[in-house]
Amino acid sequence: NKCALGFQAFRPLQRPFVTRWTSKSIMRHMVETAAADVDKSNVDNAAAMEEVVRRYFEGVNQKDPEMIQSCFAETATIRDVCGINDSIRSVNTQDLADRCMDFLTAHPDCKVDFHYPPMAGRTTDENGKAWVLAHWYETGTWSGESCGIVPPQPPRPMAVEGQTRFSVDPGTLKINELVVTRTFTEWENEFQKQQQQKSGEGNNVDEMLRVAQQAARAAGDVIKSHKGCCSETAGECDVKYSIKDVVTEYDKQAQTAIESIVRKAYPDHNFLGEEDVPAGGAASEEAFRKILKANTDADKYMWVVDPIDGTANFASGMDLCAVTVSVIYRNETILGLVYDPHKDEMFSAIAGKGAYCNGEPLSAAYAIDSAKDAIINAGCPADPNAFEASMRGVLALNSKSRGLRVIACSALTTAWIAAGRLTAHFGYDLSSWDLCAGALLIKEAGGLVTDLDGSPYVLETRNMLCSNGRVHDEILDILREADAVSFERSTE
Repeated sequence: NKCALGFQAFRPLQRPFVTRWTSKSIMRHMVETAAADVDKSNVDNAAAMEEVVRRYFEGVNQKDPEMIQSCFAETATIRDVCGINDSIRSVNTQDLADRCMDFLTAHPDCKVDFHYPPMAGRTTDENGKAWVLAHWYETGTWSGESCGIVPPQPPRPMAVEGQTRFSVDPGTLKINELVVTRTFTEWENEFQKQQQQKSGEGNNVDEMLRVAQQAARAAGDVIKSHKGCCSETAGECDVKYSIKDVVTEYDKQAQTAIESIVRKAYPDHNFLGEEDVPAGGAASEEAFRKILKANTDADKYMWVVDPIDGTANFASGMDLCAVTVSVIYRNETILGLVYDPHKDEMFSAIAGKGAYCNGEPLSAAYAIDSAKDAIINAGCPADPNAFEASMRGVLALNSKSRGLRVIACSALTTAWIAAGRLTAHFGYDLSSWDLCAGALLIKEAGGLVTDLDGSPYVLETRNMLCSNGRVHDEILDILREADAVSFERSTE
């Protein structure tokens, strides 16, 4: 017999009353009673797992990020089968809740209802894992502000249906894996097909990654061909804004090598290299904001490049520098790459497709969940006021962490967090070309990146904390208590 929700109906066996019990009948009764208790426990546990899924959808309808976040394990694996897309990624609960809220903010009248409610144990995969299945549909008005899908004109109501399979840990009653299948409306499917067809016009992100890797290796060849060039008098090294901000002739050679490869492959794309922007925090911040707005208004792809991140290290002959290449589209980083030429390590990420090093998947969300076990990198900014803020953070974290480092190369630092080699990094007055590739790597590896004030990372963010996700809030609290989350830019 099965109940309405599709579960086996387990009932304790009703036995007639007898005045005499044999040892065999007593044993049989004990076994049957125990089995009935186990069966009832299974049903109760299944109901509890279903309730977790119901609560998740309730959080979506109530637009309650805390309720959404409470339903998930600290890290969860998501497979999103969305139109023509199919991606697998690992995310932390904060990132997942933020993404849900981004969608709900863009679709304020979105509502989710069930074709039938969540049901546990209805499906199993090839490994025998049981799932909680929900068959749902969304209604509302499509705004076009998410998924990169431009809405039809005039606007039409949105009607999307799909199924989600949830893997709920029976012990913690937290969702640790889910597979989402969405059936889009005709115009959405048509739009995504058009996007896919653009690959023939040079806008396929996988092909962009191949070009980015080729360009990064060309810049890496320039870096490896020289070992130290710290002599300003020899004409190899110039001061840009301060004695801490230098540029070498090899920065320019490396950028030229990257730009020539990118422009040959994508002549219609915009290109921005670090050496194209005025020196100094205020000047580079304002210039980037204007360039980004112009690029967004033109609806173009923009390549953002730092040919040698960690120039001071490179100029001193230290092998702590890297090449960064990012592609930005509609104000989002869709591709990020960090290349360490000395170790021949190519860290790469495409939005929604995970992070990799030389083809091997990366995970930032390893088992360090306390600052006392963390290795944390600190920024060493050129601005004296920012430096004082950084030192306040260093002093506060020194006694509360396993160790502090100052690597002075944001690209390598962020790549190493994505790879699980470092736990966290905080920095000040950083430029977008220092951050956008690494930020995507960390997010795609399941870590977390925010402003030092705790707000979400955006391309214009200059003061930031990035981490494996598990220690993020604790480190932010320590930095806040130390008055190390902001500074007033020096006028010197």
